[in-house]
Amino acid sequence: MRIAVIGAGIVVITSAYEPNADGHEVSVFERRESVASESSFANAGVIAPGYVTPWAAPGMASKVNRHVLSQHSAG
Repeated sequence: MRIAVIGAGIVVITSAYEPNADGHEVSVFERRESVASESSFANAGVIAPGYVTPWAAPGMASKVNRHVLSQHSAG
């Protein structure tokens, strides 16, 4: 199987490892010159699952909408 992944941050690269180890052809597409040079770089490569709120948490839909529609959103 041929698999394409977009972005070369720490999460994507580690996620692409398993299919590659299983013998699949994995292609990584990154717009920067090196891996882990954006959000993985900015947070020092730290993955902090303790800061993640489950999507099913009460009030989460309104929190997401407020964030997406705020003037400070990334969109």
